[in-house]
Amino acid sequence: MKAFLVFILGFFIIGCSTPCNFLKKKSSIDQHSVVKCETFTCINEVDSTFQDSLLQQGKRMLQIYLIRHAKPNVKKNWFYSAAEAKQYVIDYNSVPIIPFDSSLVSVNLGPNHTIYCSSLPRSQETALKMFSDKYPIVSDSIFREFEIRMITANSFFKMPLAIWQAFSRGSWILGFNHRGIESHKEAKLRALQASENLIKVAHKEETAILVAHGMLNGAIESELKKKGWNLLQKQGHVNLGATILVKIVDSNK
Repeated sequence: MKAFLVFILGFFIIGCSTPCNFLKKKSSIDQHSVVKCETFTCINEVDSTFQDSLLQQGKRMLQIYLIRHAKPNVKKNWFYSAAEAKQYVIDYNSVPIIPFDSSLVSVNLGPNHTIYCSSLPRSQETALKMFSDKYPIVSDSIFREFEIRMITANSFFKMPLAIWQAFSRGSWILGFNHRGIESHKEAKLRALQASENLIKVAHKEETAILVAHGMLNGAIESELKKKGWNLLQKQGHVNLGATILVKIVDSNK
């Protein structure tokens, strides 16, 4: 009977070791890697004390910031025809951003960082406003938002913009509405490639920063989670908000 109890206890300890270690590591990450933020969005290096303790164990923490652009300066109406909804998309992709108070964003980074953004004006302008001339900014179309093609309808038929977007985006996801733009499958593949690019930057610079778009940020977040990255903060769907993901890796990588 004693031998049986010892066997059961040993099995429980072995079975618990991996998840328990994970929970301990996750708790440690939560407690030590998040610096208190006094503004709407804070962009910081990994906490130096926590990083030093990891380095003593042959580990280090990497982090990726996924930031959404500021609001574009485009007027919204209550109802839109199909043609007006299409024009709204064109305007949204081309107008400047609404000026925002720079005190909403706190940047506490060392000098050796490159900031990445999409090729769309609202992302580029937001990155320039946030980081001024302190850091090089690289614009890349791989970080552009998932494209949307508004469905067609009778010009007399009007609906709220959100409904046009829901039907258009839904049909695109189902594979019926991508003529002239990338398909949902192609967009997901682009998000995967974008996540891999950011991981390379994080390995090099420790902190990778992207100023991009709501849907793309969400897709990149999903890809990073699949690769073992942990979510610390989720605001990358909000204008000027940041989603933060981290991962502990071997220090020699």
